[in-house]
Amino acid sequence: MTSSADDPFRSAARIVIVCSLSLFIIFGIRLSFSVFFAEFVLSEGWSNESSAAIFSLNMLFFALTAPLAGMALDRFGPRPVFGLGVLLMAAGLWLSSRATSLNDLLLSYGVIEGCGLGITGLGPVASVVAGWTTPGQRGRALGIAFAGTGLGSLVFVPLANLLIAQFGWRSAYLILALVCLCLLLPLMVFGLRKPPALMRGSGSHSGRPAVHWRQLLRNPVFWALMIVGLTALGPVRSLTVHQIAYMESAGVERTVAANIVGLAGLLTSGSFIALGWVSDRFGRAAAFTIGCAGLLGAVAMLVVLPAAASVVVLVLYALFFALGEGTRSSQSTALASDVFQSQGLGLINGLMGGMFGLGAALGPWLVGRLRDQSGSYDGGLLVVVAMVVVSLGAYTYAARASR
Repeated sequence: MTSSADDPFRSAARIVIVCSLSLFIIFGIRLSFSVFFAEFVLSEGWSNESSAAIFSLNMLFFALTAPLAGMALDRFGPRPVFGLGVLLMAAGLWLSSRATSLNDLLLSYGVIEGCGLGITGLGPVASVVAGWTTPGQRGRALGIAFAGTGLGSLVFVPLANLLIAQFGWRSAYLILALVCLCLLLPLMVFGLRKPPALMRGSGSHSGRPAVHWRQLLRNPVFWALMIVGLTALGPVRSLTVHQIAYMESAGVERTVAANIVGLAGLLTSGSFIALGWVSDRFGRAAAFTIGCAGLLGAVAMLVVLPAAASVVVLVLYALFFALGEGTRSSQSTALASDVFQSQGLGLINGLMGGMFGLGAALGPWLVGRLRDQSGSYDGGLLVVVAMVVVSLGAYTYAARASR
């Protein structure tokens, strides 16, 4: 018979594992879009900008939905909220499998799938994990939970490439819809429950989050964190969407490019866990700085790739990308949870998730537009670098000001 002191730890460990498995599926599906993107350009003849607009619209509705999901989490808990999100994901993928035009995909994948991903996204999931952990455990717990995103990329990107090659992109979307219904739905509905911190943050039996909006909006740390959210995933998702197309333009075969993306996913899982430990041991800013350096290294590898296309350069790209991906979302939500521990975790991280989505919507679209206008990815890579630099400055300020 376990003691009551052991129960919270075991419950938290189980929640972290369920969240990691859930994000494995959610982000496996989400990050496989780079393969679908390349297929849209090649087989449907759509422009880079138009194809990237599907993902950007998806991320826009992700951004609009995530704060609402956060407020719903504070009030109702994860089971009904995430259940709705998974059903929307499945519906969006099923409708995408029946799409016959770009406009169809803008509605099915851009709007409906985007809403589902916003509800089940990193911000809401981070609120559940953060609510079950203390600040001293939070970096590692979020790292382990978010490691599922990297493993999802490792499995689902090559899988999507195989499914598209064998059955076409429409059938591939149908299979992914079935994965949501048969695996993800029971996992999130039956495996998660409301954490104590969200219960404490409810403020009253009415379920209203204990957030004083005037104080929040006057807090410069809040705005710094929103800038971090806006620029955290923008550069990562810009690379995610365009990396396979970029590698193909540099002479790399699509299968090889998909495998490199899968390798990056595997390394990202380790990066989340390792940098989560760095975060708890040496501070959030130290871990985030390492991640920014990694993203800049990934951009450098892409710059040299056309002139020196080799396995070494591609593997280094995967390694640097993993270092960057392994801190952007986890350390952003960890810092936000540290600063606003009992003030409506769902809402705070929902707002952070919304900014994640907004940045992830604008980044890939802008990179695609610059590519279509100039015929080169050079301008887009400069945008990625700028977002990384801005995010580092805002994060450093927020970390120091909140001490």
